[in-house]
Amino acid sequence: MNLISEMHATSHRHGWTGVFLALAICVSGAARAAPALLKEMPAKGVLRLGEVAYVDDGTCPAGEVKKVTGGNQKAGVARQVECVKRPVGSP
Repeated sequence: MNLISEMHATSHRHGWTGVFLALAICVSGAARAAPALLKEMPAKGVLRLGEVAYVDDGTCPAGEVKKVTGGNQKAGVARQVECVKRPVGSP
């Protein structure tokens, strides 16, 4: 294989790597764009420390949902619950 053919083969392989990387970024961005809404509060211990879940159980004012932030009982950090405006892109 001569130098030009080797360079072409190398650039072709890296080109596909870039395509796959761009696709992975788009997919992960789309997954974050529309947060899921749960119908009921997650059980204790389900959310990790700092993890956020949105709950639409009808207890917040119209146009708002519960934002639940996971705590850690061993670390003495309580779970936080507050009513917030419905996240953009949520159903």
